[in-house]
Amino acid sequence: MSVNAINSGNGLNNLAQDAYRQIKKSIVDNEFKPGDFLSENALAQALGMSRTPIREAIKVLASEGLLEIHKGVGALIKHITLKEIHDIFEVRTALECIAVDSALDRITSQELDILEKSWVDVRGEVLSGKSVGWDILSELDSRLHEFLLTKCDNDFIIDIISSIRTKINRFQKISASSLGNEMDTINQHLEIIRLMRNHDAEGLKNELKRHILLAEELIFKNPNIKI
Repeated sequence: MSVNAINSGNGLNNLAQDAYRQIKKSIVDNEFKPGDFLSENALAQALGMSRTPIREAIKVLASEGLLEIHKGVGALIKHITLKEIHDIFEVRTALECIAVDSALDRITSQELDILEKSWVDVRGEVLSGKSVGWDILSELDSRLHEFLLTKCDNDFIIDIISSIRTKINRFQKISASSLGNEMDTINQHLEIIRLMRNHDAEGLKNELKRHILLAEELIFKNPNIKI
């Protein structure tokens, strides 16, 4: 069954779509860890629905490569391989750099002001001695990168990114929690915004490559990340 089938509209399909969204979010947010077993009964109880929509949601998530279904055992959260991370980050780097050329002329200073304010605000919190948390930084990171891609004048790039968005978001969550210094992360993003504002295409491409490569390297080096 496809995601579109789940979206088709009757009561059962609406429940399946709700189950799909909630389970998927837990996987992307790394609340369900690779190798975890998903119990249909436990999920049905937690989400307040029968096993039928849970089962349909699990089928879709398996088709998207997030789950593995083992006959007689059930569904397991699929392990992430280092090659898969490298391949996704490589594609992401290439697409974002391609997007830069057409995106810069379509970005307004007002849009950059909004993006910049979010990062300046969290920088202020860190400077005051607070920890903003990697969930917030990950959300801001996703917002910035998605903004760049949606501003490019290439529908194929947007389609390709959309097809791998779930995996990118999952890896971004992992890479955000891998970073050891909040201020370094904040400054990297403020530099990206500065280069956008200056319409410095080559500088922006180089900074994006450095930023994404660093995130990939930190995932590989972090001993607390189990893949």
